[in-house]
Amino acid sequence: MLSVRARTLFPLMLLIASACASAEDRFNEGLTLQSQGRYVDAVYRYAEAIEKDRELVEAREAMLAAGDSAVMFAMDEADDMERRGDPVAAAGRYQTIDQMLSRIRQVGERLTLPPDYSDIRRTLFNTAIDWQMFEGDRASQEGRWDEAVVMYRRARGNFLPSRSQVEASYDAETRVLLDWAGIELEDDRPRSAYDLAQQALEVRNSPTRETVLSARDVQEDALAAGTIVVAVVPVIAEAGVRDWLGGEFEVALDADLNLDHWTRPPPFVAMADPVILRTELRGLLRGQATQSPLLVGRALDLIGADLGVMIRLSGIDVVEEDVDRVEYEAVVQRNIRQGARRTTVMDTVPYYTLDGMLTYHVESDIIVVDPSGREVNRFTASSTQSGPFTRGEFDGDPGQLDLPTNLEVFFDPTVIADQMRIIEGDVLEELAVAIAVGTYDQVLAGIR
Repeated sequence: MLSVRARTLFPLMLLIASACASAEDRFNEGLTLQSQGRYVDAVYRYAEAIEKDRELVEAREAMLAAGDSAVMFAMDEADDMERRGDPVAAAGRYQTIDQMLSRIRQVGERLTLPPDYSDIRRTLFNTAIDWQMFEGDRASQEGRWDEAVVMYRRARGNFLPSRSQVEASYDAETRVLLDWAGIELEDDRPRSAYDLAQQALEVRNSPTRETVLSARDVQEDALAAGTIVVAVVPVIAEAGVRDWLGGEFEVALDADLNLDHWTRPPPFVAMADPVILRTELRGLLRGQATQSPLLVGRALDLIGADLGVMIRLSGIDVVEEDVDRVEYEAVVQRNIRQGARRTTVMDTVPYYTLDGMLTYHVESDIIVVDPSGREVNRFTASSTQSGPFTRGEFDGDPGQLDLPTNLEVFFDPTVIADQMRIIEGDVLEELAVAIAVGTYDQVLAGIR
């Protein structure tokens, strides 16, 4: 049997042997790669071998030799690529060598570089940056706006640009975005023009005053050309929805929309005055309760709005889930008729307590119409909200039950109403957001 000391040392010896074997494997892989002329890959394998065995001198010597070869071949390849007119690919070869040199330093070694390495590298990086700027200018002149933006961003993102080179790329990108925005505005695409002007403002963290003024002019012109005036008529509900939620729910939803969501429209949407709209609608309806696209369209024409929005609460589902139902018994008095006489008797009756989750799902139909009364769009907004509930069930008057104190809450109508009010409040809030977001999305979808 092995001693305690032997049992402790044996796994450790296996671990050391495994690590050495692994270092040897990486070293051998490096030799193979080096023999194939894949010098950069070989350097990485040698570095892994050194990390696993710091005393593996052969790996250090081989890594430096492979690194020397990698630098020599990369410089030759870069020179050839530049002569063929591809300075970006040529500069990329130097980036590969930079990464390799960093890996060599991580294992405590340094490579001796040719004396002119840094100067050649910097010159080639500058050439690559200039080429990207040139290609960006050419793409801009030919109306290839996306390509121009990409080239300018690459010019300052790669090859360690100087501060002046970064500033030049910022200026070029800002200029092309504003030029592009102007073309979009001329082509009757105001939203696109507005967004491009905003991008121009965001090229720099602190845009110049000239950029701010130019972008603002484009955005003001875009808003003037593309803003749509929207009028929203009062929320109405189907009879079944109103029977369950009560008429105050649609009034509260309408108030929430008017006091919050309709007061914060996105760019290109302006909301018509709801008071003026409702005044005109009352005159058109003349006491009728039914809204129609045709009547709403006539009201739009009267108040100068471009689109009208009709909101109808169209459906509701209320479901009790995960219900825990407990049966109890109570003794109550009952009046029964025996012939011509009425007699009071004591009777044992069941009643129940229930608790679980109450889920509301409310749907609304939203119709967008134009001044001619034509339906231009329609969508559905909905809300599903849940909350805990407790209630009691009894086939009769709960006041007859001699309820224990802890069960009285199950038959308290104020408690039940409060539970429902909380869930309905959550439904109202979510539904208002869904209606507002959906409406704005539909309106903006019609603006290019």
